[in-house]
Amino acid sequence: MSFLPIYRTLNENTAVTGLIDVSKKVFEDVAPLGTAAPYVVWQVISGQANNHLDAPANFDDTQYQIMVYASTTKQAYDIKDVIREALEQRSWILNPSINVYDTETKLYGRGFDANWILER
Repeated sequence: MSFLPIYRTLNENTAVTGLIDVSKKVFEDVAPLGTAAPYVVWQVISGQANNHLDAPANFDDTQYQIMVYASTTKQAYDIKDVIREALEQRSWILNPSINVYDTETKLYGRGFDANWILER
């Protein structure tokens, strides 16, 4: 499991858990083949240790991406918006509007990139 507290943060938010079961529908890196929509995939896309000349880094910047996949754009946006609200309390949203359509699965993807500053 990743060092980012994505699961815990989403699971603690009743608006998120009212729309999606975090333990069964949120995945790091990739959703298992055959996962029924809607589901959420997140991944770390970059990072940077904030080093100092005289001491080790005391915090890291970690950029991550969230993607929600659903059978309708409305459902994808609804879930993305509550997830964004939950994570925005602890992250900086960098790119608020990622939109894709997967022609093979016929699913709409809606997501965002964000930066989480982790104290060490």
